[in-house]
Amino acid sequence: LIQSIQRFYPGEPGEPGDENTPPKPPIPARPEQSCFELDFNKNVVDIFKLKHYLSRRILEVNTLEHGAPIDLESITESSPDPKGFERLFQWLGGDQRELDPDELNTEFHTNTKILLETEKVLMAFKAGRDVTLFTNLRVLTLDTQGLVGCKVHYVSVPYRSIHAYTVETAGMWDRDAELYLYTRNRWHLAKIAMDFRSGKTDLMQIQKMLTGFIIGLPTDGKMTFGPKDFSRHERNRVKASSVAAGFFDNSKEIDAAEMNDKLHNDIPILLEEESILRAFQQARDMFLWTSRRLLIVDTKGMTGQRVRYESIPYRYIDGFSFETAGHMDRDAEIYCYTTISDIRNNGIPRSVDLQMTKQSILVKHTDIYEIGKLVFEHTCMGEKKQMEEAEPEIEVIF
Repeated sequence: LIQSIQRFYPGEPGEPGDENTPPKPPIPARPEQSCFELDFNKNVVDIFKLKHYLSRRILEVNTLEHGAPIDLESITESSPDPKGFERLFQWLGGDQRELDPDELNTEFHTNTKILLETEKVLMAFKAGRDVTLFTNLRVLTLDTQGLVGCKVHYVSVPYRSIHAYTVETAGMWDRDAELYLYTRNRWHLAKIAMDFRSGKTDLMQIQKMLTGFIIGLPTDGKMTFGPKDFSRHERNRVKASSVAAGFFDNSKEIDAAEMNDKLHNDIPILLEEESILRAFQQARDMFLWTSRRLLIVDTKGMTGQRVRYESIPYRYIDGFSFETAGHMDRDAEIYCYTTISDIRNNGIPRSVDLQMTKQSILVKHTDIYEIGKLVFEHTCMGEKKQMEEAEPEIEVIF
């Protein structure tokens, strides 16, 4: 009934070598990069019941580590089906359009029982035949495969498994904005990319919801979502003070209060309870150290209209180091080592590293020891989400 496939790098034996070639040392196995795949006989196994059971086992624990309170009301609404060339471009580009979450809630709680009893769809999008759902517990993607669409690939990513996330606004000549989710998964879920049609999806609303679930706290105020604004975050993008700054790779400290006001009002990036502690500008980019995360703003293109906002919560920074400036140096460096998978090679031997961030800071304006202290307080001494309650007893009744 079950066919099990275990994927991991088994290692390679060494070779003795000869007078012309040096010996080749053996390469050890890498079991920590294992992946399991199970195939079931569809005639005797109800795959939806199995998925429901796994959801209970995995997602129920997520309720002990929930983020900020969020009103469980539908955020997206159904948009008309595209026609003509617009439909063709959407299908080719994989651009997401909004769906009505209430209809999908009914479907996935009754006919196709995928969602848990306490789970609700807040946002829903469709790209071609594929559907993406943002619920109060996870991101769920439905990938329809085959010519007739009978085969569907369901992928669940709990919010507690998302170690970083990025939103990227559309540039002057781009049709779509982008969302990236990063995990510690060492296989095909290390990085999840989604495209959204520019002008038809409020990407900052998605960013706000993800921020609430990932770095929000139960003690935060209840999050509310106002009317959609499809252009405000692009019109009020963060601007560089000087084009000439693009020739330098070190950062200068700027006014944190000014950036705090801008990212609360003009560009809705920060939570209400979140504040920017130190802010730096490096060329056209920015490193913003907030009370909850490291926020990296990467401005792209000649016009600077395409902007990438990358959020790394402090609890997913496992370590850091900093290097003081030498006698002839103008800047010091600080490195942050994250738990985000960075796949270097998919072949054999498979190579998966962890991502690292680097920031160069002008020592003339900033004391590197103060930045090191800030990172230490929020990564080593900061309050991390703890599961104070016992793991729930899971009872599954079909």
